[in-house]
Amino acid sequence: MNVEVLYFAEFKDITGKEKEDVELVNNSLKELINILLSKYNIRNLLWDEKIQNIHNNISLIINNKAIHDKNPLLIELKEGDSIAFLTPVSGG
Repeated sequence: MNVEVLYFAEFKDITGKEKEDVELVNNSLKELINILLSKYNIRNLLWDEKIQNIHNNISLIINNKAIHDKNPLLIELKEGDSIAFLTPVSGG
């Protein structure tokens, strides 16, 4: 099963990509995050070691909808889902 990951801001800078298809076996967000953490140097940006979850300041977007689950790692993904992790926006 494939999902599309969209990269913005720092994620785009680190991965060097705007988007990519990622193949999943278990269809879980946790699996996707593990793949991305092993593939790219984004651990400090995405993952909070203390709570063993996505950093609280990262917005999780699935199919253009903000996700506010207390434990997003349990989210099941479907074929063709589009996932983005957004960093806080600063302006000036």
